[in-house]
Amino acid sequence: MKPLILICSTDYEFYLLLAQILNMGGLESLLVEGAEEALASVKSDDLMAVIIDYHSDTFRIGDLVSQIKETLADKALPIAVFVGAGNQQLYLEVLKTGVSEIFMRPFNPERFLSYLSDLSPHDNPRSWTERACGSSLMYAEITMQLDSMRVECNGMEVQLSPIEFRLLQHFLQKPGYVFSRDALIEAAWPQGTFVEPRTVDVHVGRLRRAMRRVLGRDIIRTVRATGYALDERQADRAS
Repeated sequence: MKPLILICSTDYEFYLLLAQILNMGGLESLLVEGAEEALASVKSDDLMAVIIDYHSDTFRIGDLVSQIKETLADKALPIAVFVGAGNQQLYLEVLKTGVSEIFMRPFNPERFLSYLSDLSPHDNPRSWTERACGSSLMYAEITMQLDSMRVECNGMEVQLSPIEFRLLQHFLQKPGYVFSRDALIEAAWPQGTFVEPRTVDVHVGRLRRAMRRVLGRDIIRTVRATGYALDERQADRAS
């Protein structure tokens, strides 16, 4: 049986577009139009992810995400949200919910399928975008496995969102190098996405706190008016 993607949307034409893309990737889709129907459907054993098409006049995104997580109890089901291009207010609302990924409409179908392939890399491998095999990045006590999208520090796994994972990956590729916010946007966000500098600061801050929890120190250095760098010597400096 094909993995199932639950799509919560009131835009039927947009659902048909997603359904066609998912079918090309070897996935099934199911449309639900409201919060109650979504909550009743997330318990399916075949469900691989929840996709929410968010408009400000449809439902309270924070409440819906919280209710889905509560309904699933200890099952960590990925939740991705689509937001209209240029709508920074809605983007920030979704960002606060802690969902797995945010896509801006219009979107790149290949990147959408690539995101889903990262959730289940062994399902129908011939249908997925080709993945790196066995590659890793290491710096200080940090080990990043690119094939499985896992990050470990001193044997402890670090839980990161996809954007934070891509930020850390970019930092690990050139430790000590100071990346501008524009460079980080290009590396971690979908092409053409409108991202404010403050949004970059928020995600880097989350990444910094996640790494501090396992390392006991800061390793991301802030360079005033310039950007950020991954720097082992940060522990001996002022932030």
